[in-house]
Amino acid sequence: MSCLSAPLLAYLLFQQGSLFKVEASQVQPDPHRLAQNRTSPPVPPLPEVLPEEMPPDEAGIVGLSPEPLEDIGIGHLRPKDLSFLAEPDWTNSPYLGANWLQLAAVPIYVEPEGAHWGWLVNGWLIPNGQEPIAIGRDATFLMLHTYHALFSFPVTEIREDGWFQLQYTPAGTAWAHIDHLNLGSTELTVERWEDRFLAKGWIEFRRHGLSQPLRPEPTDDEAILSLIGPDSFIEPIAFDGDWMQVRVTQPTNGCEFLPASRTQEGWMRWRGLESQSLIWYPPQGCE
Repeated sequence: MSCLSAPLLAYLLFQQGSLFKVEASQVQPDPHRLAQNRTSPPVPPLPEVLPEEMPPDEAGIVGLSPEPLEDIGIGHLRPKDLSFLAEPDWTNSPYLGANWLQLAAVPIYVEPEGAHWGWLVNGWLIPNGQEPIAIGRDATFLMLHTYHALFSFPVTEIREDGWFQLQYTPAGTAWAHIDHLNLGSTELTVERWEDRFLAKGWIEFRRHGLSQPLRPEPTDDEAILSLIGPDSFIEPIAFDGDWMQVRVTQPTNGCEFLPASRTQEGWMRWRGLESQSLIWYPPQGCE
């Protein structure tokens, strides 16, 4: 059980009659988005037989680049500490791609406050009472390529009480709780797309080839300032509901600003009428 953190080990010892107690969650959720006085669900017991850590097989992971009309949810589940991506020897990190999953431990549920049905732990999906499933080896899993060397699970919903729904296969979803993201040796976090897009500093519309209207205010009632074509560099500045404030330079060739290019600021829709994201970004950056 080498990937398990001190809080989870303490809980397991308590279950066996030890005097140790579970430490309080170290996850610090956004106070503007999650209820302050929510009740943390108890940590369920681990499987009786826990397989050794197994790095996921990238060949069995699909969906890394989302299709233009694919629903990518409201955010993603990833390691909380990403400092390893900035290390000089980052290519040797054990966290790269989906490998961080072998250091994670997350109990998953049928529904919020519902029945616990398994674990994502040591790089395995372990349904209660069933054989462990090696991620990307025994079954196909779905993840998104969200950083230059990192994959993460899409999160389709997050509630004020801390429960969130993640998608782990093309057709499979499960629920987990924010307060259970520090049970492995690497702590996890749920990052909303708005925060990821702002941190990236460069977005693209997923339906390539279509021009998008730029408006002076975040409403369809305002006149169009200009049409933003696919040959543009779009920097998100702020988000307000389904709208994003942007700084746009066009024409460009990727990240290269062409002679006589022009920069404007305004507002554009980043979510559609069904709240699906219309935008994405190149995780590798400018190449």
